[in-house]
Order: sequence, then structure tokens, then C-alpha cells
Amino acid sequence: MKAQVLIETYTNRAYHAIRPAFVAAKVGYLGVSGMTFSATIFQKDYPYLVDVINHAAQKAGVHRDEYNILTLQNISMPPKTDET
Repeated sequence: MKAQVLIETYTNRAYHAIRPAFVAAKVGYLGVSGMTFSATIFQKDYPYLVDVINHAAQKAGVHRDEYNILTLQNISMPPKTDET
């Protein structure tokens, strides 16, 4: 199962701290629009992505109020069929 995740940054400092870590995480399909990052990832990778983002923010001294991590939806994958 996949999940769509948004990381909203509310300050330039949070954006600049999180963006390199977000890209370096290399999980799923990533996008950036303004100060919001989006990712379509496997649900099993969600805890890893959250850890990467939180660690990058903490390392840069960014307070948790300066960004938010949202799970928009879970995307179920269609069942595989054996077509011969």
C-alpha cells in the first residue's frame, strides 16, 4: 500500500533545513510546490521519512511549529493477476 504525504514548511529556515534531507531520503516520488513538499511512498517507508525530516529539522534548530507532516491518503494497489 502507498501513502501520499505532505510536508508543509511555514518558515524559510524550516524549508532550507528540510529540503536537502527530503531529497536525500530517496523514497518514492517527490515533489515541491512553494514551501510544501509532497511524496508518494510505500506506507512502510513513512516512519523512515518522518525520522529523516524530524532529524534534519532538529539538527538545524527548527522548532516543530515551523513545519507539519500530513498523511493525505492511503493508496491501495490493485491486486496482481496471473495473466498467461
